[in-house]
Amino acid sequence: MRTDSGWHRVILVGACATALTLPMPSLQAATNRSGGVTLPAASVNASGITTTVLQATRQTSQAQATASVLDPQPLLALAAQLQAAHANAVAAAVAAHSASVEAKRTAALYHDGENASLQQLQATAAVAAQAQAQQLIAQAQDVAARSSARAQWGPALATLAARGPQALNAYANGHSALLAVVLPAGLATPPGDTIALSLPDRGPLPARLVGASPRADAVVQGATYFYRADGAGLRTDQRLSASVPLGSATQTGVTVPDAAVIWYAGQPWAYVETAAGHYQRRPLSVAARNASGWFEASGFRAGERVVVRGGELLLSQELLPPPGVKPAGGDDDG
Repeated sequence: MRTDSGWHRVILVGACATALTLPMPSLQAATNRSGGVTLPAASVNASGITTTVLQATRQTSQAQATASVLDPQPLLALAAQLQAAHANAVAAAVAAHSASVEAKRTAALYHDGENASLQQLQATAAVAAQAQAQQLIAQAQDVAARSSARAQWGPALATLAARGPQALNAYANGHSALLAVVLPAGLATPPGDTIALSLPDRGPLPARLVGASPRADAVVQGATYFYRADGAGLRTDQRLSASVPLGSATQTGVTVPDAAVIWYAGQPWAYVETAAGHYQRRPLSVAARNASGWFEASGFRAGERVVVRGGELLLSQELLPPPGVKPAGGDDDG
């Protein structure tokens, strides 16, 4: 019995070893040097490769910009400072006017019938002079605060902040988000008032121009503008890409969805199913990125099927060495 049991174990182990050495069906059927992969129908179905049909689209010429969601607290604090400085200037002006009126009344009484003493005349004159000096100081501080606000935030936001924190309630309660948008080099001013922000979890979000920023981005060194957008879902310091329309001229092409894009060697690509089981890898233009996807005026045609699931799998198969070629560094000796 023990001998039979031992033989049974030997036979079972041998059968398993034989099964493990049998050639497994390969997902890859063929590759070519022009960025293509060919798969048998069974492999396509088993791998779950999914495609979608490209539709013809038209869009205006666009440039890509970088947008950053700003913390509104510094602007709110500035609004409070501007309001306080203006209130001090107004109060100082009222006090100076009152002191001047009192000095003139005392002087008239002194000169008309000496119902006011010389000491009273001198005292009211001194108070009026001091009030006038305080008015000049308060006015200078008000002007300096407004000038500093324009230097930090530009004329549009400085004017808005000068109306007080209540003018910025939409930013304070999160209903609106304030963004700094850095235009690409060579584009000094935005051609229109509206741009489209690209969000990873929803569709394009419009943002409206507020005004120019006096500060430049440390990296891009492009012109910077402030924009206002719906604040729902946006977070402070979040960085987004934005599509800036360049004019009224339109182009015809297709929009390749984000799900179709794979990155290889620092370049975006997408696979197109040129025939059943035949997939061709094509490059995408980095400048074509917009809020809806990747607009391509050439290289892709409406009606073609682009891979939106399984692109990484196709790339891995394409990069495999051809059958019979030993991988680099392989050595069977020893």
